[in-house]
Amino acid sequence: MKETEEMDLRVQKATWFAVKENQRILKLAIRRNLRGAPRWNQRGAWEKVPAVKLDGPTNAPRSGGPGKFTGALYRGVGGKKRPMIMPNGTVVGGVGIGGNINNLKKRPLEEKFPYFKPAVKATEPKMAQGYQKGWDKAVKKMGGII
Repeated sequence: MKETEEMDLRVQKATWFAVKENQRILKLAIRRNLRGAPRWNQRGAWEKVPAVKLDGPTNAPRSGGPGKFTGALYRGVGGKKRPMIMPNGTVVGGVGIGGNINNLKKRPLEEKFPYFKPAVKATEPKMAQGYQKGWDKAVKKMGGII
């Protein structure tokens, strides 16, 4: 009986690591979508000399996309730190955008310039491979299931 319980714990731990790997894949895809081209080529303060000017047009038209998201929205993208293990053995994780200030802007930005939904669609085919990779890594680290 003790061996069965120990093996069950190892399976749950491996599943937990597999879910964490899938969260990592999705989080990186969302962050990749938030990193567009910058809208302005000025780097550095205007008053300081010499300010760095990058090649290309001086700025992007305002009708385009938002460019490069930085700050709280970008840093707010994260996965559940401790995926929950349900009583039936199912491991539940998640990826989202946290932070109080982000609650005001994430929905309108997603509607106008989608970054979350395309990332989910792009990573869905990779989830099985990510799960397998996380599972294998955990089993190897534990020295096997049995």
